Amino acid sequence: MKQFPPKVLEVFENLKKKYPPRLDLKLIKGRYYVYKERGMWLKEKGKNKTISEYLGKITEDGLFVKKKLSANGDFENAKAIIAEHGGKIIWEEKKEQDIMAEEQHLTATAIDLKILTALSMNARIPIPKLAKMVGLNEQTAYSRIKSLEEKLGIKYILEIDIEKLGYIQYLVLIKFEEASLTAEELKKVIGDNPRIQFAAITKGEYDVVMHIVDEDPLRAHDNLVKLRSKSPFKDYKAQWTLTYFAQISSFLPLRNRFLEDVLKERIWHRTEETPRIDKEQLRPREFMLLRELNDNSNINFTDIDEEYKLNKGTSRYTYQNLKNRGIIARPTISMSNLDIKYIGIIIVTNIYYKEIQENRYKYLFDIMEYGNIANKYSLSGNIGAPNGAIMLLPVMKEGYLDKVATNIEEELKGSIVKNLVVTDIVTGSLCYRRFDADYSRQYKLLLEFGKIKPKALAMYE
Repeated sequence: MKQFPPKVLEVFENLKKKYPPRLDLKLIKGRYYVYKERGMWLKEKGKNKTISEYLGKITEDGLFVKKKLSANGDFENAKAIIAEHGGKIIWEEKKEQDIMAEEQHLTATAIDLKILTALSMNARIPIPKLAKMVGLNEQTAYSRIKSLEEKLGIKYILEIDIEKLGYIQYLVLIKFEEASLTAEELKKVIGDNPRIQFAAITKGEYDVVMHIVDEDPLRAHDNLVKLRSKSPFKDYKAQWTLTYFAQISSFLPLRNRFLEDVLKERIWHRTEETPRIDKEQLRPREFMLLRELNDNSNINFTDIDEEYKLNKGTSRYTYQNLKNRGIIARPTISMSNLDIKYIGIIIVTNIYYKEIQENRYKYLFDIMEYGNIANKYSLSGNIGAPNGAIMLLPVMKEGYLDKVATNIEEELKGSIVKNLVVTDIVTGSLCYRRFDADYSRQYKLLLEFGKIKPKALAMYE
């Protein structure tokens, strides 16, 4: 069991309590599959036979995805009964890898995609409203949501506009000159840093890419100096680049550690020196609600009121106030079960701005595209060093990263495009959702450029 991740083993141990017969955990092509085994007596052979029944798979994030129920769901049981009574099965059995491939293949109907878009835009959208939008009755819509939650590993998260609270986003790009730090060393030195929201080890021009949040450039620089002075960073020769990150699509989920250790400083308490709340401060109940919704943006407001002994309706009122202030951009979702092979990073460097401006609309269309289920890019933004842009791309099949990068370089003439491949995520997570492109900044710019015509927008509130 040493080869299995701790979260996978934890879920497997819980499953063993639920299913009394012997369970078996198998590692097949990087996936973790659970089987229930039982014995069966074969009369004609006069011996016992072990039958394995596939129950589902466990993702690396610790999510158990049950097998899809169908008319063939009890096929193994049927085979056992037929064999026990001396019958013969005429059936071309599929190889185990073929079955695994079918289980891993994620398909989505047009209705499912509409549901995913609605949940991405407003994870708290009322079921009656969503059902009407997608053309289903309420019970069917609810069932479809639950099915998608299980199939795609949907987690309800919160999109917070930290700039409204006085914070700025930065990227740190590190290139080691000789040997580089291991993933374990990096986790030790940056895992406890609450200002680092995401860090990944990469292969390519840079060895590490980090996203940090700070109040201003001077403080960001000072904190970077403190980070570099720690062991083992201080013992390695490396080039460090600190650059601003201007988010243009999607966002990075904030770590709970940031809320507890950094954002907590924004809580306002009435004193003689501060009789009124500043626009970049939070009331205690606002901070409490952000912390709760960051864990589960779909949590019931009544439950929060009861847990914190608040007057009925306080959480709902506080939520609406945070939305009105723009601090809560939206409650949204992230999908963890998309069969992603790896994360690719594309860095665009602006060289000849005249050509870039002439072809910029093509780049805007590219950012708005969807992948198979989620948005094409999990995150994108403008950067200052090198002057250009950076995009994080979930790669589902080999060769896709090179293809996308080549297309960008051909369309966005006047630029140089380079690739990085993420080999390990050290801390933080990305958001995989289906954000409605009609609400994007790119859509508004394309309208201004006269490249598209305005259309009626879907209403998710």
